[in-house]
Amino acid sequence: MSKLNQLSRFGQSVWFDYIRRAFINSGELQALLNQGVRGVTSNPSIFEKAIAGSVDYDDRLKELVSEEKSVPEIYQILALEDIAAAADLLRPVYASTDGLDGYVSLEVSPTLAHDTNGTVLEARTLFAKLNRPNIMIKVPATKAGIPAIAELIGLGINVNVTLIFGMAHYEAVADAYLSGLAKLKANGGNLKKVASVASFFVSRVDTAVDEALAAKGNDALQGKIAIANSKAAYALAQKIFSGAGWNELATAGATVQRLLWASTGTKNARYPDTLYVEQLIGQDTVNTVPPATLTAFQDHGTVAETLAKDLEEAEQHLSQLHALGIDLTAITEKLQKDGVAAFAKSFETLMASITEKKERLRTERISFKATLHGLQTSVDKALNDLKKHDIMRRIWSGDHTVWGPDPTEISNRLGWLHSPDVMLENLAEITTFVDEVRAAGYTDALLLGMGGSSLAPEVFRLTFGVQPGYLDLSILDSTDPGAVLEFAETLNLKKTLFIVSTKSGGTVETLSFFKYFYNLTAQVCGSSHAGEHFVAITDPGSKLVELAREWNFRKTFINDPNIGGRYSALSYFGLVPAAMVGVDLECLLARAARMACNCESCNCPVAGDNSGAWLGAIMGETAAAGKDKLTLIVSPPISAFGAWVEQLIA
Repeated sequence: MSKLNQLSRFGQSVWFDYIRRAFINSGELQALLNQGVRGVTSNPSIFEKAIAGSVDYDDRLKELVSEEKSVPEIYQILALEDIAAAADLLRPVYASTDGLDGYVSLEVSPTLAHDTNGTVLEARTLFAKLNRPNIMIKVPATKAGIPAIAELIGLGINVNVTLIFGMAHYEAVADAYLSGLAKLKANGGNLKKVASVASFFVSRVDTAVDEALAAKGNDALQGKIAIANSKAAYALAQKIFSGAGWNELATAGATVQRLLWASTGTKNARYPDTLYVEQLIGQDTVNTVPPATLTAFQDHGTVAETLAKDLEEAEQHLSQLHALGIDLTAITEKLQKDGVAAFAKSFETLMASITEKKERLRTERISFKATLHGLQTSVDKALNDLKKHDIMRRIWSGDHTVWGPDPTEISNRLGWLHSPDVMLENLAEITTFVDEVRAAGYTDALLLGMGGSSLAPEVFRLTFGVQPGYLDLSILDSTDPGAVLEFAETLNLKKTLFIVSTKSGGTVETLSFFKYFYNLTAQVCGSSHAGEHFVAITDPGSKLVELAREWNFRKTFINDPNIGGRYSALSYFGLVPAAMVGVDLECLLARAARMACNCESCNCPVAGDNSGAWLGAIMGETAAAGKDKLTLIVSPPISAFGAWVEQLIA
């Protein structure tokens, strides 16, 4: 029995937080359903990456452009086609579970988050157009969304309530569901035919609360509040969906509005990557997981009923948080506000991406081409072999046998595949820190690191320069005494921030740099303030973590340990230094996420436009044919790129 089916024995269903046309058409969605996935959720960000980052939709887009459809119309048509196709695949699940599972969720436009009537109108329109019983319309738990939820349930429309972060949000959502059921019952509707889930966001709570705890100097509660908050919501749900009032509705056919754990990918490298799945397993719940989390849980997750356990401890954690003066309600209110804004921005990006794709198709611009002469046949064969042996899917699932029989330094080095999406969730931590050091008067930053820790930051600095008001970044990755002395003599130590960057935390050269510059800074700024000039970037549990604590570093960034040093450009190792000089990290990561989407397994190396597979096949086949000298001709503004990519390829 698969782990996903084992979860169902404890009353929990797993839904997959992902959708795209090739994923449906390639059979990958059906394969997941066979393994025990019981639902699908979607959002504009997922659609944006798929539409902009692949040829999945190009033929259909050309048709819609020729029909002079507007950009919003194009999006809705494409999205509805995908949702309908996924719903049809999930219909047997819906039937076999008697309407408990088998749903596909589609959200109303994020621009309607504060418009009750607009939300109801669009939800009714989408539900009617799809005309399938296993569709859920996503509606945010905003003040305007709450009455819309009640009205939609009263009309017999399935609702996935999203952006719930706190107890007040959840209680209002549950009340709206009950009100809607009562209205449906009064109007003679069939309560058994309407369903709802309450999407309670998890990991983002820890991200926000951990920052507040760190400011208080408390690390004992870090990584515990999101679970405690979720367990408190579950305890409240047990009370709401019991008693005489609920029993009357249940007798009439109503089903429990299940709590759905959302945002369950782990954002903090110090925590297990299956934390928010393993700790929230319980009756009448759903966990909607992103691809990386599903892969991790299937590989090494533990199945056990955990949600109803340690409720008193969870209450204690929440009480301790309150005693520290940290207002969880205020934090969750801000998280919802930020979530609404982020969803709206994603929708704007989606519209812009469709507009850009329309123009590209109109002008027939080609992203890349190759003149291979006598090697075309061997490259075509290599691409067919990639397809035949399912190589792209195996890479994304962390299958070490793609490279060799021994998983050592393979299985635990593939975290870079998911860096763009993971780090998008951690941008606030980086930008807040950079704003803090800018406000503190720092004008320069010196990165102390070797090899993989230094090359990507150097590329960012040389390529993008320094934006007005940001720190000028220099790199020290040489133990040559002259290089060290040059920085010691030219930098204003009172206004310099030192970035101590080492994956292992024990790199001798890097720690020697630290000791040297710490002593110099202590002489200039005083021992009590020297630590304020240092920030660490390292792996969990490394020697540098303790060193940073001992010497009172201003900040320590804990990186995903499953990322090799040279592949860390889109992790804290590359992004913190990039932020120092003012690089637009959101744009950088969004484009990287789009390219990662292009390289996913469902984008066939033969029938699709999988850029990574295409380039890899060319490089591999030319090398095998004896053409083993790769030359990159880059324009002057990105000349620094060569030194970095050389190490990756080598």
